[in-house]
Amino acid sequence: MPSPVLNDLVDAARAGNPDDIEALLRAIWPDAYRLARAIVGEDGPAEDIAQEACIIVYRTIASLRDGGAFRTWFYRIVVREAAAIKRRRSRIEAAVEIAGGLADPAASVDVWRALSLLPHALREVVVLRYFEDLSSREIAAILGIPSGTVRFRLMLARRRLRPMLDESSDHISRPAEEARTNAV
Repeated sequence: MPSPVLNDLVDAARAGNPDDIEALLRAIWPDAYRLARAIVGEDGPAEDIAQEACIIVYRTIASLRDGGAFRTWFYRIVVREAAAIKRRRSRIEAAVEIAGGLADPAASVDVWRALSLLPHALREVVVLRYFEDLSSREIAAILGIPSGTVRFRLMLARRRLRPMLDESSDHISRPAEEARTNAV
């Protein structure tokens, strides 16, 4: 049950005074962080989620019709932002998986290098798909091209990326193998 103090802060913030909104954000930050941390299990992403949720509250608090519904509304925002972070992470992991499942931190550098070598048209569909978690239909609408063209470009991009990243994985694993051989 929300406290009377929180209800007062919500009502004052809904009026649009920036100082009142800031006071509300200070009051809800610990809850936002705690909920985000419980969902994602890590401090850094939890801070990002809580910050994004607070930004959304700052921008949209005036549109909240019922101040009594604040807690539910706010928690829904935090949960939605946590889900968005998880989706982005899975897309990034999928992009790294294109590299053959490289576990080395240098692999992400190689992914970015390989992406930079792609033609612009292929790079943009890869980034929109794997890093922004957009569907082929959404990418098509953004780029003004048919969704079949988006899927074709994604296929071409994966075909071009795979050899570049396989080549990088050989280069990454070689020093470790050489060190083991030289140690014997």
